[in-house]
Amino acid sequence: MTELENRPRVPGAERRRFWSSFRGVVTTPSFNTADIRSFFNQCASTGFPEEHGHPQRLLEYRLALVRSIARPRPGDVVLDLGCGNGHHLLALGPEVTRGIGIDVSPGMIELARARLRSSPWRSNLTFEVDNAEELKGIADKSVDLAICIGAFEHMLDKRAVLASIYRVLKFGGRFFCLAPHADYIWYRKIAPLLGLATKHLSSDRMLTHDEFYALLGQAGFRHIRSAPWTFIPKGDVPALVTLLLTALDAIGRQARLGYLRGGLSLYAWKEANPT
Repeated sequence: MTELENRPRVPGAERRRFWSSFRGVVTTPSFNTADIRSFFNQCASTGFPEEHGHPQRLLEYRLALVRSIARPRPGDVVLDLGCGNGHHLLALGPEVTRGIGIDVSPGMIELARARLRSSPWRSNLTFEVDNAEELKGIADKSVDLAICIGAFEHMLDKRAVLASIYRVLKFGGRFFCLAPHADYIWYRKIAPLLGLATKHLSSDRMLTHDEFYALLGQAGFRHIRSAPWTFIPKGDVPALVTLLLTALDAIGRQARLGYLRGGLSLYAWKEANPT
């Protein structure tokens, strides 16, 4: 038996402490935008390292999903919401006319701007501090494609975010989102069973397929597609659990069982003509 197997089996609160001390998410209390800004400023101060696997492979995988589903076009103006250190938008720079990255964290925007200064695409990309719930710096009907990758779950007023996205999209504009899936077996079954926290911020909220569709419909989107994608929270869980989730993801891909995979992708259009 391994050292882990020899450890005592404990119920309830003690089990939560046992697993949390072994490895897991430390949830930060969060009540408003200032708390979220502070959290991501702190993340930026560490350089915002990739925690969920090999950075370049994960970036290429997410970009492949953007390109195959949202299909950025050479004439597009692209808005990246919750852009973080700008790595997705910087990679898309040569493929679009203009790119705008926004984030609520000044620290993250400074990281993105520092990377932009050495980029050959600095003339057509900009990074600005802005709140996705308001998008004060983005004009109405000025964006062809809005993307949000791994940030939507951190946004407080999701209804306001989608309303702002709809406002700034041109008629026929598109919105593409990659987010964790609330129906994922890790969030629904395994983490509660092990007593492990799954939120980085106490205000984080992941959505189900139906919740996403309802909010998109309320914002005005009428054409919506969704599909699962591979998200395994490797940086947040014990190594043995990572192996289990990786195996379940492989089964989910083969059997087309979305709840065995960690991510939900959403692609929605704004009506091509005003009604």
